[in-house]
Amino acid sequence: MAISRADLFRGRFRPESVPSEAQQALQARIGAACLSYTGTDCRMCGDHCDRGAIRFRPLGRGRWLPVIEEGNCTGCGDCAGVCPVKAVTMEAAA
Repeated sequence: MAISRADLFRGRFRPESVPSEAQQALQARIGAACLSYTGTDCRMCGDHCDRGAIRFRPLGRGRWLPVIEEGNCTGCGDCAGVCPVKAVTMEAAA
């Protein structure tokens, strides 16, 4: 059984399994309400992404833009659950 870092801290444990089609069909999307877009430093989504699918690109003046690397996103939803303004949603992959 594989235990992710996020699951360990949340007290959840899940067995290692092959992702289902439903998980593969979902993709994280970051909406306009994201605190990073408004100038507030927040990296909660990236901190909870065990796959490293959310990276932060520097914009200058201490601001960072969250970018989702679609090839790394598994559609697990860990990033959406921790967003304080609910700007991260899980949508069908294109």
